[in-house]
Amino acid sequence: MKGMLDRLSGKEEEDQKSLTRYIKAIPLRSYEDVDLIKAEVRAGNVVICNVSPLAKTNIDDVKRGINELNDYVQEYNGDIARLGEERVIITPKNIRIWRNKT
Repeated sequence: MKGMLDRLSGKEEEDQKSLTRYIKAIPLRSYEDVDLIKAEVRAGNVVICNVSPLAKTNIDDVKRGINELNDYVQEYNGDIARLGEERVIITPKNIRIWRNKT
């Protein structure tokens, strides 16, 4: 009965919306984008970050940003990994990146 009342009131739909997570592609254009990426991960979203826009102008900011993201996911219990030369994937605490150990 409670489930039916929740559906009629729209509560179940609201709960499902709050559980919706996204995979977002966010380019790293400036060091300040690191805060945006951290906010997305904190919200439960997976971020695929292309670092090449910032790498073309300031490789030191790329290194600093990746180090900050690495520290953040360790503290937050998320995960981070490279996807080739230009991209990294950052996940929230409830998602792990599978690494093939061959």
